[in-house]
Amino acid sequence: MQPTTSRSFALVRTFVFRRYLTLRNHTAPLSDRAAEAARKARKRLKKQAKHERLRNFFGWCEGCAAYASIF
Repeated sequence: MQPTTSRSFALVRTFVFRRYLTLRNHTAPLSDRAAEAARKARKRLKKQAKHERLRNFFGWCEGCAAYASIF
């Protein structure tokens, strides 16, 4: 037996698929903005960690310089 397809379902599938494409095109910029915001947040956290490391390092250097001036 050969499977038969109903033409009415083909029209419904076409309608749904077109609506899906339209919705995807409208929501794509939202996901792009969310991805950009997440990237900026990661970059900001990375910079904060770097600045904290530099503050700790140069604080240590200043401490060494202060102790060295005692001698």
